[in-house]
Amino acid sequence: MLLSVVCDNFLNKVIFRFYGGENGKVRIIITFQAEREVGLPIHYNHILQGFIYNNLSDYDYRRFLHEEGYQYEKRKFKLFTFSRLEGRFRMERERRRIFFDSPFRLVVSSAVDKFITDLAETLIRAELLTMGRNVVEVSGISVQKDPDFTDKLQIKMISPMVTYSTIEENGQKTTHYYSPWSSQFSEHTRNNLIKKHQLIHGSFPSTDQFTIFPNGNRERDFRRIISFKGNPVSAWAGIYWLVGNPELIKVAYHTGLGSKNSQGFGCFEVVR
Repeated sequence: MLLSVVCDNFLNKVIFRFYGGENGKVRIIITFQAEREVGLPIHYNHILQGFIYNNLSDYDYRRFLHEEGYQYEKRKFKLFTFSRLEGRFRMERERRRIFFDSPFRLVVSSAVDKFITDLAETLIRAELLTMGRNVVEVSGISVQKDPDFTDKLQIKMISPMVTYSTIEENGQKTTHYYSPWSSQFSEHTRNNLIKKHQLIHGSFPSTDQFTIFPNGNRERDFRRIISFKGNPVSAWAGIYWLVGNPELIKVAYHTGLGSKNSQGFGCFEVVR
């Protein structure tokens, strides 16, 4: 399927070509520009999440995705993820603010055709958009072709990944975050991907083999503490190896590694 949309966005001609692959799984790169620096809080995941939801034109679908999601047993999945903002920036640590120069980019990936198509077409039609308190403009949207999914890939996180479990102790629930250097990390991540695979394809993968290996011994360097709406999240950046069933690696690429993907965690790119 080929869908071409051409529009004039002030002086910039934006050309968007959407090549729908199997089940429409696709990844887009959105390029933004603004008349001045775009200032955001250092922990801006919730602003990007809100920007994405606000630019889904189908109100019923937006409400379903935000409030419900795709349910597997007791778990709910949104089946999309996004990167950190990419581009030149400066930080004012005292004010806990980050400022991006134009142009800057955002990667959005999903296993759901409706999600990507709605988002891309809404952004193409919009002349001006708000990101936080900033007025921005979309200067281009491009489609990123899928890599060759093999049984061993080296990856780089473009938003840090999270794997956790909720434990009840003395009547109180606590969240335990796992490190990629622990055996539980691969186990929980694999189980997460198997559930996503069943939601997307309606079946179990051909095998459940999947392991993630950190590239080296840089546990302290890879760790990131991200605040999402005031709640601290222990996440992991860096470079890793994914080894196992290419079907599960492909699911991870389109929906994100680990948990909290729709909050801007677990998006990665393949290291060539």
